[in-house]
Amino acid sequence: MFIESPGEKAFIRWLEVVADPTRLGILRSLSEVEDATAADLAAQAQASVHTIRRHLEALMTLKVVCQDPGESDGQSPGRPAARYRLEREVRVSARALFAGPDAHPAGSR
Repeated sequence: MFIESPGEKAFIRWLEVVADPTRLGILRSLSEVEDATAADLAAQAQASVHTIRRHLEALMTLKVVCQDPGESDGQSPGRPAARYRLEREVRVSARALFAGPDAHPAGSR
């Protein structure tokens, strides 16, 4: 029987997240904004909203992304679109990851 350490579990979790280019794109997009709708993310990824929702569901299961209910503006008909955002700890890690090593002045890490 193989027992994973907490560090190994976290590493495996990140591999599951970034192993798919669509999920990696969602992670990058959400690291750049406070939140976004599935339609916003689909437009950036040049993918269907259905495809993006499927990946968002997987990312929510992994506790990387969370969903907030949309808020009605009182004007538009229909149900407001849900908003998606990165979990706080993930946002910090993702921003550092996508900023790359040149984003940190020498000795600041």
